[in-house]
Formats: sequence, structure tokens, C-alpha cells
Amino acid sequence: MTYKIQMNSHQDERTLAFEGTLDRAALADLIVRCKAAHQQGTRLRVWLRAGTQVEAGVLDELVQVEGISLSAEAPYLARWIESCVNRSGVRER
Repeated sequence: MTYKIQMNSHQDERTLAFEGTLDRAALADLIVRCKAAHQQGTRLRVWLRAGTQVEAGVLDELVQVEGISLSAEAPYLARWIESCVNRSGVRER
């Protein structure tokens, strides 16, 4: 695997810290985890750690996953996320 996922739980919210290469395979893994948390009624915060590399088009899909908030440690990734959210019209859920 070219990525690492660490899950932390805090009362009714979970934080999923992602580090590595966010490609299609990693996206599929993230979506499965996000949907499972959402079905349990748990809010999920996906945190992209510094050094994360993102394949083109993946963030556009990730910002549309229901039940998550997405943020990044690196300023350029945070701006990229904001840009994807603005283009998609999706508001934080």
C-alpha cells in the first residue's frame, strides 16, 4: 500500500488521518470507511496529513461523499479542497 490510515474516535465524531498517495484505490478504501461511519450515525472528519499526494480528480469525488468533513494539514491541499467544494456546490454536511 502507498498510504496509511489512522482512525481516532472522539464521542460522536471520528477522525480519519490519511497520509500517502490518495489515488483511486485509496479513494475506494476511504469511501467504504466513510459510508460505514455514516451508516452508524457517526460524523467523520477526514484529515489529509502533510506530504499527502493526490491523484487528479480524486478530491472532486471525495468532497461529495455524504457525512464527512474534509480538511488538510498542508495549506495547498486545504486550498485545493476549498476549490473542489466551491466547484461542486457541496456544503459541509
